[in-house]
Amino acid sequence: MMVRLALVLGAMTLYAEPLVTGFERFHASTPTAEGGRLLYNELGCVNCHGGETGLPALRGPALATVTQRVRSEWLRKFIANPASVHPGTVMPQVLAKADDKTLVAIEHYLASLKPKTAAKGPAKILHVNGARGGELFNTLGCVACHAPGKDFVPPEGLPKSSEFTHRSVGFGDLKAKYSLESLGTFILDPLKVRTDGRMPKTVMDRQDAIDIAGYLLEFQGSDGRLDNPIDGVVADKALAIAGRKAVISARCAACHDLPKDAAAAPVALKKTEGGCLDADHAKGPRYALSEAQCAALKLFLAKKDETASPKLAADLTLQALNCVACHERDGQGGPDTARKPYFQGDHNLGDTGRYPPPLTGVGGKLRPEWLSKVLLGENRVRPYLKTKMPQYGAATAELGKLLGVADARVALKFEGGDDTAGRKLMGTQGGAGCITCHRWGDRPSLGIQGPDLSNIAARLQEGWLREYLINPAAYRAGTLMPSFWPAGKSFNPAILGGDTDKQIASIFKFVESANGEPEGFPQNRNGEFEIIPKDRPVVQRAFTDGVGVRAILVGFPTGVHLAYDGDKGGPGLAWKGRFFDAYLTWYSRFPTFEKPIGTQVVAWPKPVGHFLGYRLDAKGNPTFLNEQRGVKVEETYEGIEHGLRRTVTWVPTPDFAPTITHPAGMAVDMKESSAQGRRVFTYLWK
Repeated sequence: MMVRLALVLGAMTLYAEPLVTGFERFHASTPTAEGGRLLYNELGCVNCHGGETGLPALRGPALATVTQRVRSEWLRKFIANPASVHPGTVMPQVLAKADDKTLVAIEHYLASLKPKTAAKGPAKILHVNGARGGELFNTLGCVACHAPGKDFVPPEGLPKSSEFTHRSVGFGDLKAKYSLESLGTFILDPLKVRTDGRMPKTVMDRQDAIDIAGYLLEFQGSDGRLDNPIDGVVADKALAIAGRKAVISARCAACHDLPKDAAAAPVALKKTEGGCLDADHAKGPRYALSEAQCAALKLFLAKKDETASPKLAADLTLQALNCVACHERDGQGGPDTARKPYFQGDHNLGDTGRYPPPLTGVGGKLRPEWLSKVLLGENRVRPYLKTKMPQYGAATAELGKLLGVADARVALKFEGGDDTAGRKLMGTQGGAGCITCHRWGDRPSLGIQGPDLSNIAARLQEGWLREYLINPAAYRAGTLMPSFWPAGKSFNPAILGGDTDKQIASIFKFVESANGEPEGFPQNRNGEFEIIPKDRPVVQRAFTDGVGVRAILVGFPTGVHLAYDGDKGGPGLAWKGRFFDAYLTWYSRFPTFEKPIGTQVVAWPKPVGHFLGYRLDAKGNPTFLNEQRGVKVEETYEGIEHGLRRTVTWVPTPDFAPTITHPAGMAVDMKESSAQGRRVFTYLWK
């Protein structure tokens, strides 16, 4: 029973037709040629019949490793009738008449294929935390496309079924398809399997992917060995030869990358009736198309030789990749009412602190070089958003150029700027006070932590910046950003004579010059609030980068320090040298995530327990109390010369041993205790 993903939504309805999310959301109610263009690309029609859609290619997944990725029985059922095991799939039924013998032969042919690069053996799975995986799945952005699970309740409560206004991308029976290791590997980097795929890569570590896989496969425990692994198929030569003939006959190479001897020649499209548009046709692929899909395809085919404009190609590409599941563009798209509670971030920033930014005019907003890196998942300027910008790989290769042409604006080059005036304008000493709400490089703002302003010259086009500063609400309704040049009139006539254009040009020039920082940052960064452990350990709570909002910092006089995760229960970071500057933690209304001020920082893998508190001994050394799989575990830390000593104790039971991990970059010396349920580790820098 897939209770966990038995959705909060009313999308339990099973649909026969293939799901192309962009078509379903924006074109299904009134079929158009534009919607037909999207379908012609996303259903793979263009792969078989040729033509130019203006959209990124959608090839099928790599088949050379498929028999190691998915279970044998599932694979044969999928080949025979894809929609029967994965409702909504865009893979048509091409082997409707294949018998069991043919399906086995095809499986052996696929097993005989050699991948371009040898796959590395999977690392051993030490544990899986399905509960943690559920939190990641429901907050990283997965639910923008997929249905949220009903066992995760967002802070605003579960949405109503009626609030889901568009279909979710389904999974089918994941247990029948994947093992824990194979699903985790796919989640970690889908682009290795589907290079043109519409499932993007979300940057995460391997444990994150394994935990999400554990959640989707309903793992209750924390032992990866409970899973039934995929053994793969050893290809039989005679069967593989027979399978190859079936694959060639079915023209699988039209959509999948296969050896040249299995190539499929293009098939000329001579009519717009019958064929694949007819669910009962005898030859070729069978799609269970809806009436709206058939109507849209016919409208497109009637004028398929027309070239898509850059604006249309850009908009349809955003729909094909489902970027509009998270982003609005020209008043369309963005998360529906039901999904909005799952988008989390900094509520102090209002909606801008939770939802990804609009894409309206984005090609005229961002500089081309910056936009290209954004599309690669780089240049993240909103770290307060839990939803991560994913990577789409080859599918976005031309998107930046398309958006640049589609959203082109009249070029503006600032003139008459004065970087000294710009510095004052951005500061709090008679300026607009930008640093009250915005970061500046590694300097946190004085209040809420808005996007970093130190990179706007590299990030934003001048014309867009001018329009935005004069009227921010025109770009994003409900923004907390006020206008200091309402109706184009300056808030401060004393600077540059109140000339709006010169003031905005000066801000840009100051940022571009990288000449210092805006006026008004506290000048007390000289160690006045640095905590220095002298006679005994010092314990300090702080928001810590890489550990979280419940980090417990322990500074030892011996010079090696610890950050402990006071949420999951487990060590997070160790570093040597200076301990911690507490100024922002003690005095900022909105403390930011701090970093150790020492050197040689090393990190532990993410912990898997549940934190229960801590106590200090007579010398000030902390003992942290945790729980793993219902068993209480204690960890005591002491400072030693050039390192730390860690003592882990628990009540011994026959079927329990705690999960104990160690940081990369430190030498670990373990001493077995004569008593059961006790381990002592010494950590020293290598």
